[in-house]
Amino acid sequence: MNNFTLRILFGGLYVAIMMLAVVFGNPWLVILMSFLSFLGLNEIARLANKEGNQNKYFNPIIFGGIIVYLGLFGARDLGKIEFVVAFLIQLVCVVILYYSFKKRGTVNYFAAVVYIWLPLAALALWYTQYPGNNVNTLLFFLICIWFYDSMAYSVGKLIGKTPIFPKVSPKKTIEGTLGGGILTIVMMFFLNKYWLQLEANAILLAFVLVFFGTYGDFVESYLKRKLGIKDSGNLIPGHGGILDRLDSILLSAIPYLVIITLF
Repeated sequence: MNNFTLRILFGGLYVAIMMLAVVFGNPWLVILMSFLSFLGLNEIARLANKEGNQNKYFNPIIFGGIIVYLGLFGARDLGKIEFVVAFLIQLVCVVILYYSFKKRGTVNYFAAVVYIWLPLAALALWYTQYPGNNVNTLLFFLICIWFYDSMAYSVGKLIGKTPIFPKVSPKKTIEGTLGGGILTIVMMFFLNKYWLQLEANAILLAFVLVFFGTYGDFVESYLKRKLGIKDSGNLIPGHGGILDRLDSILLSAIPYLVIITLF
């Protein structure tokens, strides 16, 4: 089976699992976010050369368990202030990783752990605490991210000529980013108008997701470039590691939730 077939097959399986967890709700979504947290933290421990069982298994289990406990048993109401603080913490982690990730020290490893864990925990806790229209809200989020990734790649392959950040990700182009972003914003506007019907402005939501999703992709590309690797792992055939699938989600989830809580 060639790489393209594997990519389609396992990409579709990944999307199906995420969509089903959102539609069926808790406890499945909380459990899925906890499991993704475990996989992501296990993967970053390997990349950071933290090979001990504490970093590869114990810490991921603890952080994943926190998501399960808070999401199913102990969460308190979270508002826009808490989500803003969480996003600021995540940005601090990005700065730390940008300047010193290759050193692979404890501070850098912890910054990577927090960067990965916070958005997954935020999605689980938000879904639990805002039940009014949470299914459509998360469907908007996931569809927008996935559609933008596909459109940016497709437009870039067709007409892309100008690299946007050549030192970080030479294959990503200005044409692909802008073209994919415009197509995504238009598509999400009509999708929201005729199906999802969120109260928030769909154009604003899609723009925020495109903007932060792009930079989330660049964050992971930069980290992989610093480490001299192509993929974050080999967990998903045709795609690489779990972080290769979550890259756009990690930096866009919390700002999206901040805007949603305003409405």
